[in-house]
Amino acid sequence: MDLTQLTKLMPDIFKTVKIDVEKTLGRHRAGLSLGLAEMGMFGGGFIGGMHIHPGTDIIMNKSPLKIILSSQPYEIVWAYTYHILLHEYIHSLRFYYPDGKKVNLLIEENCRLATLKVIREKFKEADHPVIVLAEKGIGAFIPNLKITYIPPDVRPGGLHIDYVPGFDKESQTYFS
Repeated sequence: MDLTQLTKLMPDIFKTVKIDVEKTLGRHRAGLSLGLAEMGMFGGGFIGGMHIHPGTDIIMNKSPLKIILSSQPYEIVWAYTYHILLHEYIHSLRFYYPDGKKVNLLIEENCRLATLKVIREKFKEADHPVIVLAEKGIGAFIPNLKITYIPPDVRPGGLHIDYVPGFDKESQTYFS
């Protein structure tokens, strides 16, 4: 599988993410866009994706996607994509209300916990790749990831972003 093939699968993976979040957190948002950008990798670490509040874009980093696509089986590629889309989608919701308490999902730790809650609700096997990614990170599958890569198209004017067409087909409401 290559990046072009994966981008064609991303809208369906995202649809699954939205269903899983609605079931677990009782929240929903429509009208998001997905962009892919070379954000690089530094000292073996990287940003997998981001959502900048209050916008409607989720941006995924192409750099680790390319490595994962070239070195991992489909199940890991799917799990990584699901995990990043889930985490950034949860950020985009801003709040949820477990037990009547308002939880701010813009705070990274709260988002991580909500992401793990959705994942554990959906995937029951402790060794499922999505659970392993959420608990241990991509290093569980690529343990010697010691790469420093600064993409050539990162420039002072910003990132070049390639948008995935037909990503979030739903547009009735933004929040519910």
